Amino acid sequence: MSQRETLVHLFAGGCGGTVGAILTCPLEVVKTRLQSSSITFYIPAVHLSTVNGATVNRVTRLSPGPFYCLKMILEREGPRSLFRGLGPNLVGVAPSRAIYFAAYSNSKEKLNQIFESESTQVHMVSAGIAVKSVSETSPA
Repeated sequence: MSQRETLVHLFAGGCGGTVGAILTCPLEVVKTRLQSSSITFYIPAVHLSTVNGATVNRVTRLSPGPFYCLKMILEREGPRSLFRGLGPNLVGVAPSRAIYFAAYSNSKEKLNQIFESESTQVHMVSAGIAVKSVSETSPA
């Protein structure tokens, strides 16, 4: 694979990772808000009994759903708040996806000469090599 093709794969991987992070950022914000939410609705569970009549036995905890959370974020903070944390996320995602994409393509090209072309083994080993190269370059 030529240096130009490798650069194209690096660029494509970085762009793909960036677009993916931008598109999923609002979902991540809603998920994080729901996980850390202190808002809880308490609904009494009513049990009907034929002997004693209706009684309230316990209280059931119910958290607001993702659509309600999204609505509250948009009303209180505006649409821009759905992209909080995007910058630091892009700093990690874009290079990681770029390296993965280029390593996968390069290893796949080399392995196609060793194994049956485009076989399952080629794809699996290429993916393993790409994961290994990303994990070696990621800080952690």
